[in-house]
Amino acid sequence: MEIVKQEYDVSYSLSFGSVRSSASGNFQGNDYSPSVRITATNVYEVPNEKTGVIDDVEQKVIFKILCPDNNTAGLVAKAVKEKFRSKEVLNFHGGFPNDQRVINVTESYEFFLFDSKPVNKVVFKEDTKKSEK
Repeated sequence: MEIVKQEYDVSYSLSFGSVRSSASGNFQGNDYSPSVRITATNVYEVPNEKTGVIDDVEQKVIFKILCPDNNTAGLVAKAVKEKFRSKEVLNFHGGFPNDQRVINVTESYEFFLFDSKPVNKVVFKEDTKKSEK
């Protein structure tokens, strides 16, 4: 996915999640690119006025990292799992969840393979184009 115009950015910090690699393929006439999907859940306590008890409510989202090929998707999944095992928090950027609660990650797959650190300042595409002139 390539952003052609970026006017906002959402930062995420992920301390754990279920990691799954997805190979490229075709399902019901739709082509799918290789990717890594990280399912993460936050649990909130919400009072239930009818029962008088506090209920746990889960909010799940899936972070999708696009990869150039199936082999790379496997390498990225392995790297992310290693980072979670070592209790490392992943800090990255993405959009808002879509209707299926999938968040497209804007960092390249390479960010997750190497020990890259996120840049403190967000550089928007329009700022980049202006500075190149």
